[in-house]
Amino acid sequence: MKKNYIILPVYNDWDSLKKVLENLNQSFKTLKSNNFIIIVNDFSSKKLILNKKYSNLKKINVLNLGKNVGSQKAIFFGLKYLQKIIKKKDKETIISILDSDGEDNPNMVKKLIKLVNLKKDYFIFASRKKRTESNFLKALNQFRLIITFILTGKYINFGNFSSFPSFLLNKILSNNNLYLAYSSGVLKNYNKFFFVKIKKNKRFYGNSKVNLKFLILHTVKIISVFYKTVFLRTFFLLVLTLLFLEDIKLKIIIISFFLIINLILAGINIILKPKKI
Repeated sequence: MKKNYIILPVYNDWDSLKKVLENLNQSFKTLKSNNFIIIVNDFSSKKLILNKKYSNLKKINVLNLGKNVGSQKAIFFGLKYLQKIIKKKDKETIISILDSDGEDNPNMVKKLIKLVNLKKDYFIFASRKKRTESNFLKALNQFRLIITFILTGKYINFGNFSSFPSFLLNKILSNNNLYLAYSSGVLKNYNKFFFVKIKKNKRFYGNSKVNLKFLILHTVKIISVFYKTVFLRTFFLLVLTLLFLEDIKLKIIIISFFLIINLILAGINIILKPKKI
């Protein structure tokens, strides 16, 4: 029988997680498959108690991380775990990833899985049809997308919410790019994608964790995956700019800015990314 593995990174948001599980269980009624849940507990301070049984979820595994690492690294560790337990003969196995707060609609996972079955060797990503943040954060997010596109040539208007066939797992984990940012890590390591526009929901409980600091740090990590591309693109812009500038002070400022950006991005990629996992 076909297998589905769903990775859910979570930090303390157990009430939302339980509702996500209920939604998945209800939605999977019509799926003829064995459905496995991998909860990646990102060193939560609150204890998880799952008393309810879910008839359409064959097994729920909880991976407890030894320290808080953030959702991107939690997803990476979840995928590394699946890399060890999924057998090569399980060719029809599908892996899905979504956040555990309800912003990624759990009722749409089934749609992504069905698309994987149709498109076989494609990554299926949910792109944001509509966002729920404040107008300020929406504008900031749009600015982030533009900056990312200018520096990398990639318009990364998608996040974690995705499904893909398990035979692509080794391909996307051939290096540790996903450790920094799942979306750009996949984009760097693979080239077949299909996007489905899905509205971003409000969290089931509590307030959104997306804020100015989060967007800045997340954007820097996304871009750092492409640090070599950024160097080439910014170097080309630097040369063009310096050719038309005569002011020595302005030239020094621009060169300094170029060096700082590229050193930060390269440093994040080389230093923070693990050599071995």
